[in-house]
Amino acid sequence: MPPQSTNHLVKLLFLGVLSTYLLLIIFGVKEFQIWPQIEFLRNQGVELNFTTIYFHPHGMRFLLVSPIYPIANLLHADPNKIFSLSVVMMCVIISITLANAIALFQKVKDIWVIKLMIFLFIALLSLFMNGRLIFGFCAYSLIIYSVFLWEKKSDYKKSLISLSLISLALFLSSISSGIAISFYFLAASLMLVFLKHAFKKRTTVYTFFAIYVLTLFLCYTPIICSLIHKNILFFGEGGTGILAMTQHGTLSWLRDFLELFINHMPLPPAEPEIEKHLLLKILHVGFVVLLASFIYIYRGQFSHNPQLLFTTYCMTLILLLSSFAYSILMMAFIPAIIMLAILSSQFRSTRRHFFDGYQATALNKT
Repeated sequence: MPPQSTNHLVKLLFLGVLSTYLLLIIFGVKEFQIWPQIEFLRNQGVELNFTTIYFHPHGMRFLLVSPIYPIANLLHADPNKIFSLSVVMMCVIISITLANAIALFQKVKDIWVIKLMIFLFIALLSLFMNGRLIFGFCAYSLIIYSVFLWEKKSDYKKSLISLSLISLALFLSSISSGIAISFYFLAASLMLVFLKHAFKKRTTVYTFFAIYVLTLFLCYTPIICSLIHKNILFFGEGGTGILAMTQHGTLSWLRDFLELFINHMPLPPAEPEIEKHLLLKILHVGFVVLLASFIYIYRGQFSHNPQLLFTTYCMTLILLLSSFAYSILMMAFIPAIIMLAILSSQFRSTRRHFFDGYQATALNKT
């Protein structure tokens, strides 16, 4: 089959899968629901203003989904239906941004095949998740694409696109407090690198970029501090509070360990529903193994390849912070997709060189 025909077929398959997912949403087979806290705020008539956004623990989330309600009223539709359709749109954005990021890193024969595979995976995964996590996926995919684009084509136009996408990603990450906090640390460390780059350039354009970055984080930092404060109030202060936080993450086993060896220490109550999530703990081990393998295979290349370095840093930060929230652990799927794509290309190249060498040796012997 000619390459153009194959490409056209893959595009049709992509549209077919997308249409199927949309039909599942439209006919109510699958629905993502807006979380109760937002519905409560809306029913209470809470207004979106400076105070709500900065000082209410759900203010940013309320702002993020607020356009859904006027759209639902305009279309005479259920807000949950509109929210569900927005989740499907996020799945499309994730597949496009990750596929383009992979194409920026290495040569690909057919980018639509990658888009289709990623969309299939994310769509299937979303069937077992709530819609909030998909917004987090979108935030992480946007920041990875931004970094890959910035490193591949480091001019001021691409830098502007990257900064705009990171700003959008920062907004999308506010869908969950755990995801927002983890993403903030990732984006903040990245912005420090950008500020260093802008300082070296010392041009008017990059000075403007530097001012924009500083303003963005000065405006967003109080929101993150408010989310951290909310978690401290909920879980408590000191060692007991930190231990209570771990009951919602990959360190949930720590409570049982301390209960066994330190009887006098005040411990938070166990959360049996979370401790039953053996699959999440297995998933965590799988991500750790993938990260360790990736670091071992590409050791020595991180100093001169920022894309490899950032992907590794992103996965490492997610796995560390997932100690406090399983929602953060789920974000590891995004850098994992990039890692697996890079590793599969490496294995194909190694296999091709192996067989070429084997055939050359065989021909020499004959």
